[in-house]
Amino acid sequence: MITTDKLSCNILADLFVAHGIKDVVLSPGSRNSPLIVAIVRRNELRHHVVIDERSAAFIALGMAIESGCPVALVCTSGTALLNYAPAVAEAFYRGVPLIVISADRPGEWIDQDDSQTLWQQNALAPYVKRSCDLGAHLEFENGEWVCNRLINDALIEAVSGRKGPVHINVRLDAPLNRTAEFKAGESRVIRQLTPPFELATPEARRLGEKLASPKRVLIIIGFHQPDERLNRALMKLSALPNVVVMTESIANLHSPSFISRIDMTLRILSANDWKKLQPDVVITAGGALVSRHVKEWIRSMDKGVEHWHVGLSHVTVDCFKHLSLRIEMEAAVFLRQLASALQICKTPCDYSSEWHEIYRQATASHNEYVRNAPWCDLSAFSHIVSHIPRHWNLHLSNGTAVRYAQLMDCSRLHRSECNRGVSGIDGCTST
Repeated sequence: MITTDKLSCNILADLFVAHGIKDVVLSPGSRNSPLIVAIVRRNELRHHVVIDERSAAFIALGMAIESGCPVALVCTSGTALLNYAPAVAEAFYRGVPLIVISADRPGEWIDQDDSQTLWQQNALAPYVKRSCDLGAHLEFENGEWVCNRLINDALIEAVSGRKGPVHINVRLDAPLNRTAEFKAGESRVIRQLTPPFELATPEARRLGEKLASPKRVLIIIGFHQPDERLNRALMKLSALPNVVVMTESIANLHSPSFISRIDMTLRILSANDWKKLQPDVVITAGGALVSRHVKEWIRSMDKGVEHWHVGLSHVTVDCFKHLSLRIEMEAAVFLRQLASALQICKTPCDYSSEWHEIYRQATASHNEYVRNAPWCDLSAFSHIVSHIPRHWNLHLSNGTAVRYAQLMDCSRLHRSECNRGVSGIDGCTST
């Protein structure tokens, strides 16, 4: 398909289609011409031209109220965006999903007496659920991923919880009239599943069928409070031949069937192992992961790998750069339902047994290394952890301390904690 050469505009139009947006209200301009080209080249999108931006916003509001579906608005740079404010405020307080798209100049020209430039990125901040700013240049490392993630996140937010407007500010540099080939329909789409409390039985079965053996499923749990329900669900899942459960020391989940020393295990993998053990689907729950190795490994995987994140979140978290599904419900409930759906699917698969053999080898190698190591911080840490009385609580400092804990057997402890929300080094002793 021949369309504008502005990648951000093409990703935006692609994701409009993927997220089910049908109607876009356009107000003519110069700076927003690449956006207009990207949208009108998509036959799946109905476009409506309204010259006056204030009227355009209220027309979009009426369309969204009538249809119950999100409607997009596109304007040029400068004060055009400010004319949307009355309708956007109405949409905010009425709970109507408007997708506000404003074209903008590159940031370096703001406040430089250039025409049609003003601070746009947070111009509607009090009256939108989310604002994001897409840079004029995506040629830097991770540029396309950032653009894709921000757009997905905004489109999900507009229809999540109490619906409402969101604002995507798109910076575009000259020239604005170039065209290029673009493969429509290939932009990564992040979906969201939001059941009232638990999944309907048909939905649980459908997801179970997607993960049934011989599909290889890797479940990774980050920091979490002790949760017996979650522990039981993960034990059921880890009994399946195609499912591997990895837990960090501060996940506070324990079973001999879990791989609980992730870095120690990944350290002994060969290049061939990295490829051979690549999962089809990664499921995460809990907070941010400590292990750099597992994050770097999953980020390097083929595009076909899916990532599902389960848990209640206020934003789209795409740490592995493969996110395809946000499941907005308690992890214990979802994984219990998933375990039930998968129990009947026990087709032979050696994915779990391969991982546990590597885990056995890694444990033996690590223990031998620590036994023979001279007195150092690693041997000291090993000595301390092994002498903490059973069922005590342990609070770890950030940095080296929590990473050493990842290498140790902490299953004897009742609970391990660390300030991993932001991973700051201050305040550990006081906490």
